[in-house]
Amino acid sequence: MLNRLVELSLRYKFLVLIVFGVIAFLGAQAVRNVPIDAFPDVTPAQVNIYTESPGLAAEDVEQLLTFPVESAMAGLPKVQEIRSVSLFGLSYVSVYFEDDMDTYFARQLVNERLQEVGDRLPEGYGKPSMGPNSSGLGQVFWYTVERAPGVSKDEITDMDLRTWQDWTLRLILRTAPGVDDVTSWGGGEREYQVRIDPQRLYARGLSFADVINALPANNGQVGGNVMDVGREQYLVRGLGLLTSAEDIGGIVLKAEDGVPVYIRDIGRVIESPAPRFGAVTRDGEEVVLGMALSRIGENAKDVVEAVKTKLAAVSGALPEGMIVKP
Repeated sequence: MLNRLVELSLRYKFLVLIVFGVIAFLGAQAVRNVPIDAFPDVTPAQVNIYTESPGLAAEDVEQLLTFPVESAMAGLPKVQEIRSVSLFGLSYVSVYFEDDMDTYFARQLVNERLQEVGDRLPEGYGKPSMGPNSSGLGQVFWYTVERAPGVSKDEITDMDLRTWQDWTLRLILRTAPGVDDVTSWGGGEREYQVRIDPQRLYARGLSFADVINALPANNGQVGGNVMDVGREQYLVRGLGLLTSAEDIGGIVLKAEDGVPVYIRDIGRVIESPAPRFGAVTRDGEEVVLGMALSRIGENAKDVVEAVKTKLAAVSGALPEGMIVKP
């Protein structure tokens, strides 16, 4: 048999060379396109659900948020297991499916249940949302946003670093092929804070609820349809979006004998970083950390190259005194 095979190979040597060339070409293509990752991804098919409710105790999170969401996920097809964790201000529910379950179909099923349970949750305690379409091994690229050497915190604050990461760099990197999301850690998350003086509030006959209700009620745009004036038509708009601390301080809480009482009369409105529970450091200096998450099923090598290309393109638009390091 072996002699016959050798004889045929010698007789049709050109055909053998062609077949060998085709096999070598297909093998080279397979090597180029094979998914490359640091570790084999053995994560089961799962969908994570998060519900944030700042300030709510873990026991209340379990009762008001985790239990309703977990109960709503019961009965979904091919569900193997449902796990949940209730923390201070955060509910986390993981729904595990069978390995042959399509990830996108699983997310669609979970999203349908979330639409139902979202309307049944207590108002004001947060809305559940699905986490990124990524696995525990999807953190394919880490980078830091930091101050350039010689730049002090007075020139560029931790809040400036986090703001640029959240509202500029993160949005650009999310457009890279294969990237599902980009998370931010560290720095100071910019927010407007109304710091109320209880004595001044009490002296005006107001409560904390009055201030809480006045803030969203005075922050919005209103459409007034159109108004016909002769042969022309004017659009009617109510401009009410708050854009600065001064705008917030100018919100009227009530009137005393025709004299308005503003928010600035019962406290201070400042632009300040949100309270933090930790920090990210690099070489002993506080920085902002960004993590690019690869979408499930993507080639990690290609995703990393795409993120690096985006970073190289945006490096020239960095604010003065700010740098990005992989």
